Amino acid sequence: MAENYAARNGKGYHRIAKDDPAAIALLKQEHHRFRELFTEANEAEGARLKHIADEICLRLDVHMTIEEEILYPAGKALGEGDEVDEGIVEHDAGKTLAAEIAQLSGREELYKSKVHVLGEQTIHHIDEEDEELFEDMKKAHVAGKIDLDALGETMRARQAQLYRKVEASGDLGPTAEADAEEIARV
Repeated sequence: MAENYAARNGKGYHRIAKDDPAAIALLKQEHHRFRELFTEANEAEGARLKHIADEICLRLDVHMTIEEEILYPAGKALGEGDEVDEGIVEHDAGKTLAAEIAQLSGREELYKSKVHVLGEQTIHHIDEEDEELFEDMKKAHVAGKIDLDALGETMRARQAQLYRKVEASGDLGPTAEADAEEIARV
């Protein structure tokens, strides 16, 4: 039986808490959706799997962009450099595999395996963010070192802008691909 990642959504650090600031709540909502989609993908075949995988790849692209452009620089400024750098490396691996999956028809011999591996990588990444980076940033928010509510509004606006761009053109176009050196300079 395939793993039910979505079952994690209501547990521990993965729950959306009443006191989660807007930035954390937004990203956890997205994480919940990824767990649901990867759970569905584990059970899907054929055209249904292709449809789910295409949605995953698009959502991952937007999600990683708002994290890299907005959240990660803020995390780096708070001293969360190691966690941010690890996130960037994990994003890079995910982007490579997602780009490959997006170019496939869904009928290839290893297609389902590629989607499964992307799921394993993504779930590992988002679980770590929920449990470590978000908790550290939430503590900084409570201490007044960062306003994660304002950051969340900025992230939501950028997310909407990216989805409008996809709707208008079918493509995100160039995004601010982050790497550790770029974020260090922010």
